[in-house]
Amino acid sequence: MKQWLKVSLLSCAVLTSTQSLATNYSVDGRIDAMGGAGTAAADYLTGVFYNPALIAIYSRKDDAGLLLPSFGLQVMDRGGMIDDVDQVQGGFDKIAKGDPSGVNDINAGLNNLSGDALSFNGGGAIAVAIPNRYLSTAFYAKASMEGMTLPDVNALGSTADPIAMADTTAVGTVAIGLMEAGVAFAGYTNFLGQNITIGVTPKIQSYLTYTYVEAINNFDFKDYDKNKTSDNSFNVDVGAVWFYGPWRFAAAGKNLIKNEIETAKVDVKFADSVNGGFHGTKSYQYNYELTPTYTAGVAFMMNYFILTADMDLNEQERFIGLDDNVQMFRAGAEIDLLYQIQLRGGYKKDLAGTYDDAFTAGIGFSPLNMFHFDLAAIYSVDSTYGVSVNMAYEY
Repeated sequence: MKQWLKVSLLSCAVLTSTQSLATNYSVDGRIDAMGGAGTAAADYLTGVFYNPALIAIYSRKDDAGLLLPSFGLQVMDRGGMIDDVDQVQGGFDKIAKGDPSGVNDINAGLNNLSGDALSFNGGGAIAVAIPNRYLSTAFYAKASMEGMTLPDVNALGSTADPIAMADTTAVGTVAIGLMEAGVAFAGYTNFLGQNITIGVTPKIQSYLTYTYVEAINNFDFKDYDKNKTSDNSFNVDVGAVWFYGPWRFAAAGKNLIKNEIETAKVDVKFADSVNGGFHGTKSYQYNYELTPTYTAGVAFMMNYFILTADMDLNEQERFIGLDDNVQMFRAGAEIDLLYQIQLRGGYKKDLAGTYDDAFTAGIGFSPLNMFHFDLAAIYSVDSTYGVSVNMAYEY
C-alpha cells in the first residue's frame, strides 16, 4: 500500500507535466525558490503565469524567450496518513491470519487517522515570449493536477466496535486536472507621468476530475482515476504593474470567470468482515470552485539583488465542503552573482490554515546569460516536500 501511494503520486506529476497545458499552481524553478512571489518579480518569459502585464517589462537585449521544459511536484502528508492507512490494513491482514493483535493495530490506526490529510499538486508548462515596444506577446500551455486524500472514519456513524468502525471507514481521493492554453498581450503606457504596463490573457481551459472512494480495507491509491469527468470553458487573466526606479507595485486577477466543476458520484458499500453481508452504503460527490483570485505584489529589484512579496487578497475555497481553502502570503529574495549564478530563498504562509508555513530555496545557472537552469525545493514541518525545475532560453 505504502509503496503504491508513493509511486502513484509521482505518476500524477508525470501525467500533468507531459500533457502540456493547468490550475493556479504555477511551475517555475526561479519564482518557486522565492516562495512563489511572482506577481511583481517574474520576468517577461514566466510572467504569463503570474501577471500578464510583466511580459511588457524587458531589457533591450531581449528579443524572444523560450521556456521548455518546466515541471514540479509538491506532496503533503499531514499526520502520517500513509502510515495510518497501512496500519489499519495490516491489522485486517493479521486478523485474517488468526492473529488477535490485529484488533489493536486497527484501533490505533483509526485513532490516528482523525485529522490526517494527504494532498498533492504538480504540473508542467511551456511558454514562448516575444517582447516588443508595440504589443508584447506570450504563448503558453500548462497542465497541473491537485488533489486530496481524506479519511471518513465510521462513515455510517452507527457503531463503537473497532472492527465495525474499520469496516465502515472510507478513504477517498478527489483530484482535478486543469489544462489550459492561452496567449497574453501587454503594453507599456506613461499615464500622468507614471510608468505602467497592462496585460490580459484570454485562455481555453479543460478540466478533468477524478473521484475514488473505497472502504479502507479495499482502498488502493493507484485506482484514483476510476471515476472521471471532463469539461471545457473559456477564461481570462488580467494584470497591471506600476514601476518607478527599482520599485514595482503589481496587481493581478486570475480566472475572472467563475466555474464550478462537479465530480462523478461514487457509492460505497461497506462490507461486514465478521458476519458477512453489508453494514450499509454511503454516496460521495464533490464540487470544485474555480473562482477569481486577486493578488497584490511588490518588488525591489536591483541588478544583483531582488526582494519581493505577494499577498492573495481573497480566499479560495476549491473543493466545496473539504478543508482545503487557501489564501497565501509569499515572500522571497534573490542574489545574482555576476549574472552567472543566482541564489534564492523564500517563505510562504497559508492564511487560511490548510498548510503549515513553508520555506523555499533554490539556485539558478545562467551561462552567458542566454541559457537558464533553475532548481527549487520546498519544505515544511508538516511533511510537505516539493521540487520544481525549468530550463529557459533567451535570444
